[in-house]
Amino acid sequence: MRKIFAVCAIGWFVAGITNGLAQSSVELRDLQMQVKTMYKSKQYSEAVPYAKTAIKLSETEFGPAHPTTATFVFNLAKLHRLQSQYEEAEPLYKRALSIRQDAFGEGHPDTAASYNSLGRLYDEQGEHSDAEYFYSRALDVMQVVLSDNPHQQNSMSRTATAYRGQAYHNRARLFHEQGSYVDAENLFGAAVVILRSMMGEKHSEVARAYDNYAALLRDMGRPEEAAEKENYAQAIRLQSRR
Repeated sequence: MRKIFAVCAIGWFVAGITNGLAQSSVELRDLQMQVKTMYKSKQYSEAVPYAKTAIKLSETEFGPAHPTTATFVFNLAKLHRLQSQYEEAEPLYKRALSIRQDAFGEGHPDTAASYNSLGRLYDEQGEHSDAEYFYSRALDVMQVVLSDNPHQQNSMSRTATAYRGQAYHNRARLFHEQGSYVDAENLFGAAVVILRSMMGEKHSEVARAYDNYAALLRDMGRPEEAAEKENYAQAIRLQSRR
């Protein structure tokens, strides 16, 4: 029987709170807190050496294929992605996914988080077909998670809904790329509603969705509506800087 380890994700950054981490060395816990603090301060490049050291320590304390190690690998991948260092992030995200698949199978929220993050990685590079595959896998896994954990319906449902918003956004961009403008418009509209509801009115993901929606409207010959969406995106960015 596959042994299951409890892992908790905080926001969009996996904070590494696991049964294993609670039993880890003080040095490893301190490293993780340092990485988390730098992440919150957007000191991504400064956090990378600490994240790498945390992986090495976790490999020594728990082993290279332990879910706790996967958490640290996942965190390092995100630090690279946030700096648009996609070649560095991709193998790390894939390693974290592989460990989680082996430890948890295809019915765990951490597996879904790995799929979703790979989707975002390809999404940001404009590789919409690859992004579509991984976003869809994240949603499939979350359906299993929801059916297996009815007592956690609220928190899990919110996570699944946020993943759905990202999937709709990417799918809309894919339809736009393929010239299916009506389908793209419908999905952009749905994505914006979901993302605003899940992430709030001032989130950068919402601004990104408005920008891509505006690009579609311009290609559809509707510049006034496009300008309106662009203004929404700009307003979000201005508010986030205050």
